[in-house]
Amino acid sequence: MSFEVVAEEIIGTYESANNDAGPMWCYGSPTIVRDGSKVFASLPETGKDVPPWSNTRWQLFCREDGGRWERVQAGPRFDEREPCPMLRLPGGRILLSVNPAQGQYWEGPNHKKGYICEPQLLEFAASDPHRKPVVLTPRWDRDYEFTEHSYRGCAADHRTGELLMFNQTRDPVSAGSGISPDHSQCWSYLDRTGEWSHRDLLRYPIRGCYPHAARRGRAAYVMAVSDIVEPNACWRAFKKEATGREWDYEFRQLFFTWTPDITRVAFSPILTFAHRDETAGLLRNCDMWIGPDGDAHTVYIDRNVWHPFMRDRFFPGLPIAVALKYCRISKGAVVERKTIVECVEDMAASRQPGAVTFREGNLLPTCAAVHATSPERAFLIYHVSGQRGAEQATGNYVVPLWPPSDAAPVKLDLQHPLPTFFTASERTGTEPLSIADLYGIGQDPHAVRYAQVRIS
Repeated sequence: MSFEVVAEEIIGTYESANNDAGPMWCYGSPTIVRDGSKVFASLPETGKDVPPWSNTRWQLFCREDGGRWERVQAGPRFDEREPCPMLRLPGGRILLSVNPAQGQYWEGPNHKKGYICEPQLLEFAASDPHRKPVVLTPRWDRDYEFTEHSYRGCAADHRTGELLMFNQTRDPVSAGSGISPDHSQCWSYLDRTGEWSHRDLLRYPIRGCYPHAARRGRAAYVMAVSDIVEPNACWRAFKKEATGREWDYEFRQLFFTWTPDITRVAFSPILTFAHRDETAGLLRNCDMWIGPDGDAHTVYIDRNVWHPFMRDRFFPGLPIAVALKYCRISKGAVVERKTIVECVEDMAASRQPGAVTFREGNLLPTCAAVHATSPERAFLIYHVSGQRGAEQATGNYVVPLWPPSDAAPVKLDLQHPLPTFFTASERTGTEPLSIADLYGIGQDPHAVRYAQVRIS
């Protein structure tokens, strides 16, 4: 196999909105899709002097292969908090998931404002992206309260034109009862006839966010990560003492659920397929690909202890380890696990309180995404940072994910490696092909970059 970098460009720039979200915030639902020779991407633009939270607007960019990026449309108002995920359906249908603010319900410190929002899809034509979009409004199984904190996810089937939407909502059962979660994910399914024909509410054991959703035929799959205020009272008190903050969110459990037929069968009981509860660790769901047999191939970052000061206080002597891991789930059960790359702390070198020095030559994984070249073949693209004497190894790598292979990872010849990125994904409607489109942030945090890689 060979991997040729065809293009490296800046799509656009971004200024911090101070609203706790950024261009990569919706990493479970990418903001880039491909339709034939055209690539579409959405970037948030921050409104000058507009108070958070809903103080950005969407921008739609388009690039023809061999050409340059052009901003073809932008939202009329600065009324979004989060970046807007994208979907692609057959027939050149390009969809943008938006969540515009409707009415204010809250105002807090530093003039931050909360808004009731209305989830929508804007449909553009790939053949004429300058044309005014058509507005699609998902139907839900009941009236819900939606806000600017949507934690929404989406999936599209490039074969059938069907799609699936998720959106965080106040849970009507647990809200106000003191039970966790007080938020759940409602979902709505658009079938091939254009009807929002099935919808319900998905509850995780605790609040699940940043969902990776996927479709294959009538089957639907979801991976999410826990996102709640630190539940351990002792740890929470120590974190406040160390950081001065009243709260600290934890991401320590990875959830999975699926249904073989979303029109007939409820989602399976939630499977917690990875957790780091015992050592106050950190898990980040990176990506999920559904193989031809219906197995879910998941990849994630696993850090056994998130904060060095927590290790120093509660787990002295435990080396901090960060790994990129793979887990294959078949019909709701884990059938395979393996570690792709791991970086382990050098305890003798980590002499400063709160500091972590990794072992010489180790490669520290930061991000990963899956790219399918066919319905039966997928590659894993990931980024590592070389530690102490291995700085030249820093960069993005590609390795076969499925079918299984003993091939060694290949470093991409990128002038601007992407420590955080995602790809135009089959999960969101991009057809499998030999071109991988990457969207991410490099050394300049204000520049949203694009890289195109040809696999042959």
